[in-house]
Parts: sequence; structure tokens; C-alpha cells
Amino acid sequence: MNELLLGAYILIWPALTLWVLVRICKGVWNDVAVAKQENRELV
Repeated sequence: MNELLLGAYILIWPALTLWVLVRICKGVWNDVAVAKQENRELV
């Protein structure tokens, strides 16, 4: 049982990291779209 919990703990980190990366990319993508709509630069 202990090995199962440790394995799940180790395997959940790539999934969480991927989720955070997707959320960041989605936010940047939305910012780029809004900036393009308003005819202004992102930075």
C-alpha cells in the first residue's frame, strides 16, 4: 500500500505541471488575442 501511495504521489506531479503549463499558455494566448483585437503590442 505504501508503494502504491508513493507511486501515485510521484506520478501526479507531471500531470499537475502539465495543467499549470496549459493554463499559463491559455492565458498568454488570450492576452495576445485581446492585444491583436485592440491593435496594440503585447509588451
